[in-house]
Amino acid sequence: MISLGCPKNLVDSEVLLGHAARDGLLIARDVEDADVVVINTCGFIDSAKEESIDTILEISELKKQGKIRGVVVVGCLSQRYGDELRKELPEVDAILGLSDYSKVPQLLRHIALGGDARFVASAQGGSLKDARSDTSRLVLTPRSYAYLRIGEGCDHVCTFCAIPSIRGKQRSKPIEVLVEEAKGLAQGGVKELVLVAEDSTAYGMDWSGRQRRLADLLAALGEVDGIEWIRVLYAYPHTVSSKITAQLRDNPKVVPYIDIPVQHIAAPMLRAMKRGVSSEQVRGILDRLRDEVPGIAVRSTFIVGFPGETEQDFEELLALTESYRFERLGVFPYSDEEGTPAHELGAERVPEDVVAQRVEAIMLASRRIIEERNASLVGTRMRVLVDGLSETSIDADTTALRSIGRTFADAPEIDCNVLLRGEHTSGTFLDVTVSGVDGYDLLAE
Repeated sequence: MISLGCPKNLVDSEVLLGHAARDGLLIARDVEDADVVVINTCGFIDSAKEESIDTILEISELKKQGKIRGVVVVGCLSQRYGDELRKELPEVDAILGLSDYSKVPQLLRHIALGGDARFVASAQGGSLKDARSDTSRLVLTPRSYAYLRIGEGCDHVCTFCAIPSIRGKQRSKPIEVLVEEAKGLAQGGVKELVLVAEDSTAYGMDWSGRQRRLADLLAALGEVDGIEWIRVLYAYPHTVSSKITAQLRDNPKVVPYIDIPVQHIAAPMLRAMKRGVSSEQVRGILDRLRDEVPGIAVRSTFIVGFPGETEQDFEELLALTESYRFERLGVFPYSDEEGTPAHELGAERVPEDVVAQRVEAIMLASRRIIEERNASLVGTRMRVLVDGLSETSIDADTTALRSIGRTFADAPEIDCNVLLRGEHTSGTFLDVTVSGVDGYDLLAE
């Protein structure tokens, strides 16, 4: 399995592998040991699509060389461009859209034994996902954390985003099912749950009564024995209620951290993006997070270079970066996606070199802020969750293992790390003293 894209895609990969393992298939650690390779693709933005296509071509070349027997492509790219991929990539044995993947092991076994995949095309994808599709999966993350997908799909109409056309409308999973999943993950040794969805704060809005239930879910998950950290990703700006901030502040298992992608702050850009929120509302919720959750770590993401973005719009975004001092920040150049309303906008496109300069300017400002914060932490004590080990060079001829961990302010894979000398087991909590800074990362003993 080669899993590309976001954590939600990774959960799909884990579900597929769970079906494969229960069906008796062996899962290879390396491509060279496999009969069949499954590529779970991302189709969100241009760079992700290019990575997916390049990976498909690379693995297909191994099939041509006789080193593997089959290639199966699943995920968002095949959901979005399935017909085109089938025409352009005849060497791929099967191209499947999004489903529960329960029938995929039969297909993989058939391909591995030399069968032609085309005659089983009608059955290859399995059924639509239901609330329990994620219950039994083969977790691919370190023992320290696992992603908990609380819903799928999105009801927003952001003009730059293709997700609703790929994954459909918002569908929340029942609280009791998520608690069951969390208990299973805890029994496997997982210490941190990372909650993911296209819009976490819309959790429960698709049920009768249309009430936001994320706070209720956080309270229920906080009762699961063995889970010590719960983290919320992908909160929509104007829907973070006081009930949610109360959980972030008062629930000992919910870390005071939130990922809240504001995308932009300039009023013309928010209107053009159809974010459904004003500049004043965005600033208000960001300030309220600081007021209601002392010590909170706020992560956000920006899009720069959206059609029609002026220098004044960009300067307003840069000023927000410098004044609010986000603890963590990601910046993406606008990706012009066919099928989205922004693709049809008549607004003037921002030149690529200007977009690159704007990305760099915000990232430089953010890096300076993070490094200043890191420097202020030297000498302090912090609690760290160990994710695993990494080799580091001591000199030209010597390497040593060191442990990599995270503070409450760091989501896995996207944020900063804490680097520790010595070998510590994944899933272990350590109280450490910060001894130095290495760029975005902390050094600790």
